[in-house]
Amino acid sequence: MFPALALLVSLTACSDYDLHRPDGKQDGGEPQDTGTPPEPTEDPDILVTPTSLYFGGIPKGCDSPAQQVTIENVGLGDLVVDEISVEGEGTSAFAVSGVVTPATLAAGESVTADVVFSPNAWVSYAPEIRISSNDPDESVVDVALDGYGAEDSVYEESFEQDYHEMLDVVWVIDNSGSMSDDLRTVSNNFASFIEVFTELTTDWQIAVITTDMDDPSDSGRIQGPIITPDMSDPIGEFISQVDQGSGGSASEQGFAATMAALSEPLLSGYNAGIMRDDAALAVVVISDEDDSSTTSASAFHSFLEGLKPDPDWTTFSAICEDFLISCYKYGEAADLSGGIVGDIASTDYMTVLDDISRTSAGLTVSFDLTYEPSDLSRTEVRVGTTTIPQDTTNGWSYDSLDNAIVFHGSAIPEPGETGTVRYPIATECGD
Repeated sequence: MFPALALLVSLTACSDYDLHRPDGKQDGGEPQDTGTPPEPTEDPDILVTPTSLYFGGIPKGCDSPAQQVTIENVGLGDLVVDEISVEGEGTSAFAVSGVVTPATLAAGESVTADVVFSPNAWVSYAPEIRISSNDPDESVVDVALDGYGAEDSVYEESFEQDYHEMLDVVWVIDNSGSMSDDLRTVSNNFASFIEVFTELTTDWQIAVITTDMDDPSDSGRIQGPIITPDMSDPIGEFISQVDQGSGGSASEQGFAATMAALSEPLLSGYNAGIMRDDAALAVVVISDEDDSSTTSASAFHSFLEGLKPDPDWTTFSAICEDFLISCYKYGEAADLSGGIVGDIASTDYMTVLDDISRTSAGLTVSFDLTYEPSDLSRTEVRVGTTTIPQDTTNGWSYDSLDNAIVFHGSAIPEPGETGTVRYPIATECGD
């Protein structure tokens, strides 16, 4: 009787106490949420948010909008942020600013760093920001970075090769004492100049004048009959007229002679027929000295353009010596009109005469681009269905001064042919 009574008393007494385990677990269960946050540690405690940043595709050479990383001290002791660095491959593409290290953060304080992504290539980048501090159990925190250099846009434009069905050509010959050998070279290669016109069946004619403005028999006067394809020997006639000897004035005035030849009273008088109303006009000068007249290149260019209803109907080309010094005015006039400049020191004028004849006939060897290519190796040039190689002999090259594709040799498009140029262009920052 007494042992049973003792057991009953013991059980009754125990019911006044909490029988839960001190670690918060029920017997055989999981920890229970008491609803009370943990007390801050007496030590510094770092909290970095976010732990990753994604920038997506940013155009090469452009800056992304800044993204932020916040560093907070959620402990009680002072947090010292010793260093913030970018580690891994592609670190130079990321810049971190806004926090000067070492930085001391008291309990509850925070700082924010700005991160900017500036890719310098069309590749992916995945380094990380490394934050070092005196947090005793998390001395290094990494923030993953992710972004890539976006490809440039690809632009395509087309062109069509056109030509002038009627063409008047005025050759301006330097007949001073130093030109004998050069004129002989022109004569030897003149057949290639005529050949282009013959292939195009262009209604063409050629007149020859000299740079001599001292001799009244020169001074803009044509030096023989106007040469046409109806002559029995147009090439022979041209060679005869080019052979002006070497007794001309040493004051070469190509601009003045041309303006006199194409103005009254010579235009409708001695030079009648030199310039037809419906024909394009090409002026070609060959000289080993620059123009010595008082007319500037721009004034001469304006004079030529004023002779025709469409500026595209006029061109000026030159075969001369040392474009930057002895041929500056002629070279500038050629550039203004879209003409050709050839080297008089060459022993073979076939290529330059071919280019001049094509340009004079309105066949374009240079096609201006709307935008500047960002990568020539990714530029594709096609004429018809044929891909043209990048080659300065029989292909294309890029003229950075005029932002143009220039065709050479057999790659020059024929009349009526169409072509396309596909090239990458740098995406504008902020697009």
